[in-house]
Amino acid sequence: MIEMASVGSQWAEGGSVAWTGGAVEGSCWRKGGGMKRDSRGKRRTADYNQGGGGGGEKGKMSNSNETCYARAINSTRTWQEDDAPLIKPLPVLVLQIAVAMASNLVFFHVLQPLDQPRIVSDIISGLVLSPGVFGLGSWFVEKYLWVEQGMTNLDTLANLGVVYIMFFKGLQMEFAPLASPGKTTLVLAAALILLPFATGCGLYFLVDSSDGEGKAVYLYWGAIMASTSFPTLASILARLKLLCTDLGREALSLGMVNDVCCMVLLLVVIALSAAPSAGEPKPPLDPTLFVLLFSISFGSFCLFAIRPFMQWLIKKNDDGENYRDTFIHAMFFMVLACGLVTEFFGAYSFLGAFMLGLCIPRGHLALTLIERMEDCVTGVLMPLYFMLLAHHIHFEELINKQIGNVAILFSTVLIKPICGFLGSFFCDVSARDGVALGILLSAQGLVPIVMVTIGQERGQLSDGTFSLLVLYILFSTMIVGPTMTLVYKRMIKNSIPYQQRTIEGSKSDADLRVVACIHSQRNISSIVKLLEISDISPRSPMSVFAVHLEELIGRAAAMFIVHESGNSSTSSKSFFGRTHVQSEQVIAAFNNFQREHQESTHVQTLTVISSIDTMHEDIGSLVEDKRATIILLPFHKQQGMDGKLEDSNIEFRSVNQNVMASAPCSVGLLVDRGLNMLSLSRSRSNPASSYLGVSGRHHNSLPRGQIRIGMIFIAGPDDREALSYAWRMSAHPLATLTVIRFVAGDHGVDMELMDFARDDEVGILSMMTRSEREKEIDDEFINEFREKIVNDTSIEYRQVVSNSGDETVNLLKGMDHDYDLYVVGRGQSVLSPLTVGLVEWSETPELGAIGDVLVTSEFAAHVSVLVVQQYAGARLHFHEEFPDDASALNI
Repeated sequence: MIEMASVGSQWAEGGSVAWTGGAVEGSCWRKGGGMKRDSRGKRRTADYNQGGGGGGEKGKMSNSNETCYARAINSTRTWQEDDAPLIKPLPVLVLQIAVAMASNLVFFHVLQPLDQPRIVSDIISGLVLSPGVFGLGSWFVEKYLWVEQGMTNLDTLANLGVVYIMFFKGLQMEFAPLASPGKTTLVLAAALILLPFATGCGLYFLVDSSDGEGKAVYLYWGAIMASTSFPTLASILARLKLLCTDLGREALSLGMVNDVCCMVLLLVVIALSAAPSAGEPKPPLDPTLFVLLFSISFGSFCLFAIRPFMQWLIKKNDDGENYRDTFIHAMFFMVLACGLVTEFFGAYSFLGAFMLGLCIPRGHLALTLIERMEDCVTGVLMPLYFMLLAHHIHFEELINKQIGNVAILFSTVLIKPICGFLGSFFCDVSARDGVALGILLSAQGLVPIVMVTIGQERGQLSDGTFSLLVLYILFSTMIVGPTMTLVYKRMIKNSIPYQQRTIEGSKSDADLRVVACIHSQRNISSIVKLLEISDISPRSPMSVFAVHLEELIGRAAAMFIVHESGNSSTSSKSFFGRTHVQSEQVIAAFNNFQREHQESTHVQTLTVISSIDTMHEDIGSLVEDKRATIILLPFHKQQGMDGKLEDSNIEFRSVNQNVMASAPCSVGLLVDRGLNMLSLSRSRSNPASSYLGVSGRHHNSLPRGQIRIGMIFIAGPDDREALSYAWRMSAHPLATLTVIRFVAGDHGVDMELMDFARDDEVGILSMMTRSEREKEIDDEFINEFREKIVNDTSIEYRQVVSNSGDETVNLLKGMDHDYDLYVVGRGQSVLSPLTVGLVEWSETPELGAIGDVLVTSEFAAHVSVLVVQQYAGARLHFHEEFPDDASALNI
């Protein structure tokens, strides 16, 4: 987009060449023949008539049919022979790439902890390499980076990066929010897009600008004020852990709408830039109209010709997920071809690449294209673009001539928060969230930068105004993350927290709010079955938030997608391939679950595409936003054909562990070994009908129903939470519950004191005090439970004595085939002789001592296990909240 003359030669009219350096190393092409070289076959020195003998015109070659160019692109001498061995095109380009990449990586990692998106580090990394900026290394920068020999190559590669990055943008752009926008989206879009656009247009006439001859220059100002970058917005939301909140969902919807509007404005800017400048001849057909009509025609061609062709190619592919290298290379060739077509007809090459990206069907092909090239484009080519961008920013002009304009423009960052505040009065959004949406939508990206670059190149924006607008884009994006962290998230923390974070502390008729996580397709049926067992009825309603968790691949932005209730099609298809298919299955399963329990359930299905390392934070944000009582997680192992557990989602083990370590409510970890095979389809009037379980045996030994639940109670808050959940399950018409409390014998108590006193003599007194207090709470809880189940024939209570961990294991083996589902507490921070030795040998500490024993191969393969962990905050504040009633149970 920025044309530079070739260094070492100047091309003149008629094909003649005037060499500025006399004898220059180069190569010549003879018209109708091949390349001519010198006698050594390496160099050709052009002979010129210097206005003397022969009467030739100065600058004309002796043979007018030859055209020469400078061929030496690298140095042929050592540093001892040449004062400047790096001042050749190739060494300069290599140095520019290396310095730009290094600067970009450094600032990316430095600014990432400060909640800054990638675009901020990109611009700043370019600014520090600009001559004279902050005075950093100006000698090195001016002598080796910004030299004439490297500018043409730098400009070419930088703009090639823009072509491919716009292609990726087309691949990821989504038009679904425009198809059926809600009232809230429409109102806020008008407030956060139209009003800032009008403000920007008006600001152009207010500011004393030196832009004189361009048409509709105010459009640049309005577009910059109104624009929002969806990828930048999504990355900020992901870092702030707002992706899974209602605020994040609304911000993403508005960001998608704004992204589409921004591309429309970019098309208008491209069309306006085609208009001839003052003094240029005007063609018969208005160039602006021609470019606009051509762009629409080319977009239609991509939609109605290239898209069907791509769909046909995808169907013809034998393996729907593996594409040959030649096919992928052909796709990248098409990017360049489409860019060449739009460039030829007066539009910029990146517009053709963007339109091609729009017409490629979403799926594994799009994902493969992004994975193949994204790292190279974003890590190598784009740092060059921002380095070149910063070179055209004139700080001296800003300081000397436009310091007042800088203050005025930077103060307009308050426009969007004010517009969001005003828009909140006309829709179902709080004023606080309206302001927050305005702050979030101030995040900008590459498209507005491309806009102002076009304006500067066409002479419609002066250098000072160009610099002003680029710095405004940087400033408005920089303040989003810190402002949200310091203001909005602090306001959320100071708001009244919800209390029902445990089942033990909830009333029996309270709405049980469950966040049910799905790792893969194999988890769906078991999680749904567990929810059905949890006694869903009008007297005990349930709200389920089903979350399909998908690992974020590549550098794409994290996504949070809310699917419409009752519709198997997703509200967004910005994700690809397997993710889309599995989300469809999750939606269908939970829609069916809601239809079966319409009167007593509310179901919302969501998809979270996030990094494995931070996925637990997204789940925690969703729990806080939905005020959930319990999180249900599937175990990372699945049952194989031989009945043994096999690793199927090993990457999600760390997710489960992180969730259990930081969850803001109680957590249930389900090990499915046949729970999904239990039949709940029998009539409630005939609950005693037998069924064939996965073990191949008929289960009709209990008179009440088909689901036999065994609850193992040892001690501590986790076990009380597990019993509370199992107690709720027992209300299901087809369920029976047996509670087995393990108590320590006299020998077990002596061993407990002996073992722990040996390790920690100083803390023995506090340990005994805490243990005694926990035992008192457990006794009160169990006594209340037994009083309330006296007349309930579906619940049985038993008590067994054990003196050691080995004896506990043997007792558990004796009841191996008696139940279909075990419910146990994780038992963290509980010291008991009943589990001595079990914790040390545990292979899966997230299951706890008893849970780990129950899922070993020594036990029957058909028994599923639910391990429950109580919210840690309930343990810290339990006595203060319920001083008179330690159980706090109202079931």
